[in-house]
Amino acid sequence: MSDEIIEELWRVKDSIAREHGYDLERLVAALESRKYRHGGRTVDLRALRQATKQGSSSKARSLPDESVTDPAS
Repeated sequence: MSDEIIEELWRVKDSIAREHGYDLERLVAALESRKYRHGGRTVDLRALRQATKQGSSSKARSLPDESVTDPAS
């Protein structure tokens, strides 16, 4: 990956943070709102982290179905 791509990602990240006053709670709320407006799906990585902590490599390779959140359902 080129430095130009990384630099652009940081510019976008900084712009989004600035739009929300560098307030993490406002940023999360805005991203959640955007996700639902666009019908996005999210993956809850807590199941993956828990499986990894327990040392179960087979569980760590795939997330259980209930860890996927689909706002349309």
